[in-house]
Amino acid sequence: MKKIFFVFIFSVLVVGATFVIYLKSNPPLVVNGYTSVNGNPDIRLIEIENKGIRELQLQTILVDEKYPESAKLVVSKSEPFEVGTEIENNVNMTFHKLTQVRIFPSQYIDRQAIGKQSQHYAIQVNATSIQKVTIQYNYLKIPFTLTAELQANSAEKNDTKSK
Repeated sequence: MKKIFFVFIFSVLVVGATFVIYLKSNPPLVVNGYTSVNGNPDIRLIEIENKGIRELQLQTILVDEKYPESAKLVVSKSEPFEVGTEIENNVNMTFHKLTQVRIFPSQYIDRQAIGKQSQHYAIQVNATSIQKVTIQYNYLKIPFTLTAELQANSAEKNDTKSK
């Protein structure tokens, strides 16, 4: 009887460890792209997507290893975040604190529910000379960290050369 109990406990631990290793090697949060807001290089809109099967919760954002001046979660109920998208006065976009809204998995989003259900998620970050963004979040109560390198656009490169 003790051997059966030991084998059962050992099997559960092995399956659990394998699951955690799989999750850590295939994190659910991805960065789809980023753009400057209204041509201002200090305000970036970073589009994110949950590729997992459960909701995830953002915890903190670091810009170049420091906390940004401000960071907000932007939820769009209509169009994706592209260059030229009106952000400020768009009735289909709402701004939230990072930890206020859970990010729904993209595979379960009803694309027919435009204007009613959250369709796209982004993080609006205000900081000078943004090069690297680190997003800390929880998925299935396991902490994850996503680091994204942002390339400077040609206007930013020209500004740094002239100084």
